[in-house]
Amino acid sequence: MKNFYNTRLLLLLCLLLSFTVITSCDDDDDVDPNAGQVQLLSFGPTGVQHGQEIRFIGRNLKQVEAIEFEGATVAKADFIEQTSELIRLMVPEETMEGLVTLKLAKGEDVVSKTRLSFEVPITIATVTEEARPGSNITITGTKLNWVEGVVFEKDTVEEFVSQSATELVLQVPTTAKTGKLLVIGGGTEPAFVETENELIVTLPKAATLAPASIKTGQNLTITGTDLDLVKSVLFAGVGEAKVTEFVKQTATELVVAVPANAKTGKLKLVANSDVEVETTQELAVVLPAVTALTPNAIKHGQNLTITGTNLDFVKEIKFKGVGEAKVSEFVSQSADRIVVTVPDNASKGTLTIVAKSGVETATTQELTIVLPAITTVSPSLVDPGQNLTLNGTNLDLVKSIEFPGGTVVTNFVSQTPTRIVVKVPMNAKKGALKLVTHKNYAMETTAMVTIVLPVLASVTPEPVIAGNFLTLTGTELDLVKSVVFHGGATVSNFAAQNNTQIVLRVPASAQTGLLKLITQSNFEVTTDKRATIGTAAPNISTYIYNEALAEGWQKWNGWGAPTQDVANTEQVSRGDKAIKIVYDDAYGAFQLHPTNPNVLAGNTHIVLYVRGGSQDSRVAIAAKKSDDSFSADAAFDVKAGEWKLVEVPISALGDVSGGIKEFYIKNFGSNPNTIYVDDLGLR
Repeated sequence: MKNFYNTRLLLLLCLLLSFTVITSCDDDDDVDPNAGQVQLLSFGPTGVQHGQEIRFIGRNLKQVEAIEFEGATVAKADFIEQTSELIRLMVPEETMEGLVTLKLAKGEDVVSKTRLSFEVPITIATVTEEARPGSNITITGTKLNWVEGVVFEKDTVEEFVSQSATELVLQVPTTAKTGKLLVIGGGTEPAFVETENELIVTLPKAATLAPASIKTGQNLTITGTDLDLVKSVLFAGVGEAKVTEFVKQTATELVVAVPANAKTGKLKLVANSDVEVETTQELAVVLPAVTALTPNAIKHGQNLTITGTNLDFVKEIKFKGVGEAKVSEFVSQSADRIVVTVPDNASKGTLTIVAKSGVETATTQELTIVLPAITTVSPSLVDPGQNLTLNGTNLDLVKSIEFPGGTVVTNFVSQTPTRIVVKVPMNAKKGALKLVTHKNYAMETTAMVTIVLPVLASVTPEPVIAGNFLTLTGTELDLVKSVVFHGGATVSNFAAQNNTQIVLRVPASAQTGLLKLITQSNFEVTTDKRATIGTAAPNISTYIYNEALAEGWQKWNGWGAPTQDVANTEQVSRGDKAIKIVYDDAYGAFQLHPTNPNVLAGNTHIVLYVRGGSQDSRVAIAAKKSDDSFSADAAFDVKAGEWKLVEVPISALGDVSGGIKEFYIKNFGSNPNTIYVDDLGLR
């Protein structure tokens, strides 16, 4: 055994406690030591053990005939020593915790006010090996009369059937489990003694299960031993399949109704101690079985007949489907037949039969759902806006068609079980069609609609001069019947045309802008490619600016024009570069200096191409003469967003025969103002 003691202080203290004769009513301080009364002042030492010497100190102790302990009495004849102030004796083994009484010669008693206690070394010799809950077990040992409790894991027994110094009999709690016991001893310092061996607490045991195959709700008979100790039975199940109320229960037989959610598997017998004992035998719970599905091919919303066995135990049928497709309310149900309406989202596949127990079983039979099917699509190539013919089966079930690109069509040109004629949406793209039935069942198809449209990749040259040839490259260009320029100019006769190229002559009325293609089926395709209409090389004899300032010309700072970019690419009439001038003064000027003062001699016109920014405005050509006087301003209109050829007679500047120092392109009243200048020169 194992002994567990609390740490104690071994203090040999005299207990200065006063005692009085039972018949006395006076305080101890009022007792006259010469009056002959017996007084007990103290006893000890503290922590005295059985079989050890104890001393009693007081007055007139010669009158004591015996000392009575709880459970034992020591007569005067057994005192070791007795004087008026001291009595010495050995503590009897039978002594228990309690008050001490001095027995006097005149029949009176002096009772201590303090209890005498001991530190008791309890020992365990034997413990009953096995017992049923509720039965008695016997513990043998020493000092067992000092035991105050016995702990069975979580249960403590404090009331005993019988108790002596050498034997303790107690009842096993109903919730006790197999394990070692912990004995709690009393005394000055409580002792804890653990048994060396475990007490085996008897558990229920099943021998047979009958019948071995059973339906839920039927009674199962379990035979075995100690079955009266069972408080619940756990079945294998969907969720917790627990039974706590029995049809019948004895030590050898337990009858229990099989719960609705039980399934095939072993059982667990649960004792009052919550210990679970698993059966060696497995219980077979009978499940529903399907033998046939009629009809095998069926439409949504029609009734399906399922035949088989134990179908009255079915609580739900799960179909394969788009989303959850399950049915728990049947048209009819019996042990061998269920009639159920096919849900609108059911798909082809096996069914899952859900028993009332929650156990799910898949059918070996596969159900076929009748759905629309497309076999052919014509024409093979179709334009948006044209009629498309779909041939197939069960097409009368179709409520809508979704074309690639997302457009859904619900109004058909015509519809029969074998054919649908539908107008192709204008934004339809190449790809597979999707069908939605009247039951809102959506299905992908392998039927492809092929919408082929011409696509432009490039337009050259840029810019192009009206009357010259323009080349368009791309794909499916052999489908093009006409090319429409911005402004409406249309070309239907091409110089050359194949799948990847069209060559055409630009009409005189063509304008810069996006091109449109008209297909052979008159479908209009707006492209993202521009045709930039330019002009022929200008009638200039000597250039001042052509992609850059000509030799002999210098750009000076000017005034009222913070931006003077002579290599700008934003807006170009011809070539790659032009001059961009941004004025922030109503009469600002772009200023050039000719190194040859007589640069205008021999010419009659100043020629330039001018394009306005965001507004119409007026601009002027002017010069500073060699004598530092200024010429007249030759003003002209500038159109916003359009290139305009401007020819200014040199005579409009006045008499400049003496030569010029500076040449100006001046703003003429608008502020702010932006213009672009290209191909500036003299003729």
